[in-house]
Amino acid sequence: MKISLFSTNDAGGAGKAALRLNRSLNIAGENSTLFVKWKNAESANVMQLNSAEIVNRVFDKTVIKHFFNNVYEGNTICSAMYPSVGFNYLTLLRDTNIVNLHWISTFVSVEAIAKIHQMGKPIVWTLHDQNPMTGGCHYTHGCEKYKIDCSDCPQLKENQYNITKSMLETKIKYLPKDIIIVTPSRWMADCARESTVFRSNRIEVIPNSIETELYKPMSKTYAKMQLDIPVTAKVILFGAYDLKEKRKGLEQLIQAIQYLMQDTEGRKLIEDKQLYILTFGQPSTLLTQLGIPYKTLSYIHEDERLALAYSAADVLALPSLEDNLPNLILESMACGTPVVAFKTGGMPDIIKDGDNGFLVPLNDAKGFATQIMAVFSGPPMNDNCRRLIVDHYRLDIQASRYQQLFAEIAELTTKAPKQKHIPYIFAESASVMMPLLCETAVELQAEHDALKQECDALRQKQDMLITCKNNLEAELQGVYRSKSWKITKPLREVISAMRRFKQ
Repeated sequence: MKISLFSTNDAGGAGKAALRLNRSLNIAGENSTLFVKWKNAESANVMQLNSAEIVNRVFDKTVIKHFFNNVYEGNTICSAMYPSVGFNYLTLLRDTNIVNLHWISTFVSVEAIAKIHQMGKPIVWTLHDQNPMTGGCHYTHGCEKYKIDCSDCPQLKENQYNITKSMLETKIKYLPKDIIIVTPSRWMADCARESTVFRSNRIEVIPNSIETELYKPMSKTYAKMQLDIPVTAKVILFGAYDLKEKRKGLEQLIQAIQYLMQDTEGRKLIEDKQLYILTFGQPSTLLTQLGIPYKTLSYIHEDERLALAYSAADVLALPSLEDNLPNLILESMACGTPVVAFKTGGMPDIIKDGDNGFLVPLNDAKGFATQIMAVFSGPPMNDNCRRLIVDHYRLDIQASRYQQLFAEIAELTTKAPKQKHIPYIFAESASVMMPLLCETAVELQAEHDALKQECDALRQKQDMLITCKNNLEAELQGVYRSKSWKITKPLREVISAMRRFKQ
């Protein structure tokens, strides 16, 4: 079966999940290709698609201004499904049996999805966050407007044209109702069922997977020594792409550590310098202010080093306030390290109290601290963690479930819908995007004019320098032709010889 996966990136949480699925499908004997906008992986089965069309560059600048850079500090990003990379790549899908979309913001537009559907291709969309069912946000922060109309988005600082409402209207009206929605967690499936976009679609739950041959337990003594951490220390691991993103719960983790300082056993660990905080991702200066040994590994791109970090940890702290089914849980447990997390999102799907970690009521920092200490002082959970991942979250298990779904859908495929014109951007989105694009065009024109003036000034300066150079060369030629230059030639030769002699 020929399968085409789409993901904006092949890195980051969603990108890695798509890359793992693509790899597992190929290992299982399928012909699977992952199409990405930004490529990091060195793989023949990953193909980069991009567009140099000026309209996409204008879209890109517009979306960055009105979505990515328009959220309150610390909030999770908002984005539109624009700019896409156009439609030219759709010719690559002629022989494709199944199209599997993943995290596709700024890569594959609603219009492109409609065109793929028009080609008669069955579509499965794996949701890695809530963006496909909202007007722009990737996590709703408790807002339920995605169940209605996404008007007056509370996450955007400016929303002059009520753009999120129009984006949601476009998705509701034009996303095909026979797209199969796959979610890694039951929580995300429930969100999709309640959304105005996907409440009529078929929804399946298939968890992400992990390379159990790469992420596996190793000696904690060895791992700690490799990271220059005392082998007797208790290590709390905390990781995220951006530790300052509010949704990731850094504030709640700091509060939990402050409660640890008040706990008798916790305080003793701290006083004896036996409590370490280990992080990966963008570092945070807030953790350095706690007075507890803190080591950051910054961004980790190698699986082996990431597995080393998990093995060095005694517990993974996952205080996320909203999340799907993070790769961190699978990676940590595959390495035999238990997880303490808030009872939210997809966490209850995998964490079983006292067996492989603990779940804590949302925002209960004191309870979070208590359960961290319970991991430190309680019976080992390492084998339970590893066993769960090996039994239920291997690559081949996920691949098999997707294969079953793809085979079923392929059998039900009907001929392509009646042809109709699909524009570059549907009217509902165009009504608000056009004024924003016009603003961007004006800004770009101003930038162009400023650059032109700068270029003109530099060109004038260059002309002056060239004139000056020519004048100096002419004067120098005059000196070379003068009698005095010829008369002093023997003297110059003597001086040159004396210099060589001294050397």
